[in-house]
Amino acid sequence: MNKSIIALLLLGSTAAFAGNAADEQMNRTAFAGERTRAEVKAELQRLQQDGAIGAHSDLAAYMQQPSTVSSRDRADVRAEAVQAARTRVIQESI
Repeated sequence: MNKSIIALLLLGSTAAFAGNAADEQMNRTAFAGERTRAEVKAELQRLQQDGAIGAHSDLAAYMQQPSTVSSRDRADVRAEAVQAARTRVIQESI
């Protein structure tokens, strides 16, 4: 009787996780759009010029964000982080 209960539990747990595997495979499938990035940006610019989308909309603000460039190199930042972790002190520079 114990063997049949264990077998039923194993069978039930296998069935429960089988659906997760299918979802995971769907997430790994690459998305292929129909338009290029340049086409989408051109359409956004046209809509802004036509007045369909305001120049201060969230989408326009996102598309026009400047890239950020750090004045410090990675080794300096890493060394500072290691030192802060050792001393358990975190300093914020604004």
